[in-house]
Amino acid sequence: MSTPEPAEFPASHRDLIDNPLTGVLTTIGTGGRPQSTAVWFLPDGPTVKVSMISTRQKLANLRRVPVATLFVFDPANPGRTLEIRADVELVPDPDKSVLARMTDRYGADFARLSALDPERTTAVLHPRRVVVRG
Repeated sequence: MSTPEPAEFPASHRDLIDNPLTGVLTTIGTGGRPQSTAVWFLPDGPTVKVSMISTRQKLANLRRVPVATLFVFDPANPGRTLEIRADVELVPDPDKSVLARMTDRYGADFARLSALDPERTTAVLHPRRVVVRG
């Protein structure tokens, strides 16, 4: 099986990835139905990362079916959106370095979020299709 070519983020909507907005991560839940969660995300080169604790449903879903969509809209113009359809690679984050970068990006308390779970996993989204509107 060949790996699809990565999709790129168009310059016209790159700000939606570069700014610390909240996105909606949709995974495939049990029974094949979508499950959506509001998430913070971190752009990292051609990928986007999401940090998650071990008890979250989205992590269980991604372990079973490693594909997801991240949907972000422009708060100043909700008709302007970016949808990233991605293959997902799950990577342990034992030193919580991705969480630290995420809390820096969003101005959140690292110690408080770090204390929620001793284990963190990073979902690395490898975009395969990017859809923009507006």
